[in-house]
Amino acid sequence: MLGTLQLEKFRGFETYALTDLTRVNLLVGKNNCGKTSILEAIHFLVSGGDPFVLTGTANRRGEVSDTGATARGWRPDVSHFFFGHRLEPGAAFRLLGDGYEPVSVEVRLAEAADDYGSRYGDDDSERAFPLVLQLERNAQKSVLPLRENGSLIESRIRFRSPRRTLAGPLPRRPEDLTPPFEFVTPDSLDPDRMRTIWDRVLTEDRESEVIDAVKLLDGDLKSIRFLTSDASRARSDRAGVLLGFEGGGPRVPLGSYGDGMRRLLALALAFVQTAGGVLLVDEIDTGLHWTVMEDMWRLVVDTARKSSVQVFATTHSYDCIRGLSSLVESHPDLAGDVSIHKIGRSIRKAVHLDADDIRVAVEQNIEMR
Repeated sequence: MLGTLQLEKFRGFETYALTDLTRVNLLVGKNNCGKTSILEAIHFLVSGGDPFVLTGTANRRGEVSDTGATARGWRPDVSHFFFGHRLEPGAAFRLLGDGYEPVSVEVRLAEAADDYGSRYGDDDSERAFPLVLQLERNAQKSVLPLRENGSLIESRIRFRSPRRTLAGPLPRRPEDLTPPFEFVTPDSLDPDRMRTIWDRVLTEDRESEVIDAVKLLDGDLKSIRFLTSDASRARSDRAGVLLGFEGGGPRVPLGSYGDGMRRLLALALAFVQTAGGVLLVDEIDTGLHWTVMEDMWRLVVDTARKSSVQVFATTHSYDCIRGLSSLVESHPDLAGDVSIHKIGRSIRKAVHLDADDIRVAVEQNIEMR
């Protein structure tokens, strides 16, 4: 498990550290303090510096540039990953965590054929600033050619090792090098991703685990089914999911229920996918009423322990914090697995609160967010 995390010149952090990380970690803090940025840093680190994680993050945030040229349209703008949003030769960021190889990203000009040349653009006269992803593990490098405005010039990522040169996309997830990981956004998981994980649920005969999780909101839930027709054209993250209940009758679309049902389904599926790895959840309490917060945390902590998953989540909700406090008070055996980390850019290290600190803060109504 990740015990410490160090960010150097990543997004809004010139330097920042988190220590005493546990099985389940809740990140709190004011708006724009960098909670989601820390989730993204962990995501990139545990992926082993996978460039697709970096570009996927930019797309998810809407950090894109209009090339203004052809039908290729919008492309990820990676300049915002660098402190100060500056993309210039010498700009760099670095992520370190115990148990993982450090990941560093540096901007430099391509000056030699060994750097795949200095021009990658649609127009041969266009100068590129190749972004070199230097994975310090095994001296591996990935090159993303960029325009000066930070947008990608081509979608293909070039991979290089000391022994040979390969042209083509880097594998999305080298299973032999990185643990499984999943990033659940406030909008939960997209339909295609949910269906992909559901196939694994069926293969491993784990439907009951997922159903039990969603039953936190409705104890009469009996079954979950994913429709196969037109799956690739589903436009809603609730489309094509049917819920069956005790007492018979036709199954009901997931969309007929609130955001809480969708949220718990996404969390349960994500746990199946990340066994032995890392689960990142932005705004974990989305769609959930305060009365189920303790039960939600019991589900998260128990499943994380059972499946050997390390969880990092964010919240703005005091009800969410109070639910975690209630859990460790009623189940002291879980206290060592949870912690809160208050994020703030005025200091260079997150404030760590263990289970006892959390209980005292809630009892005395101390603001932790």
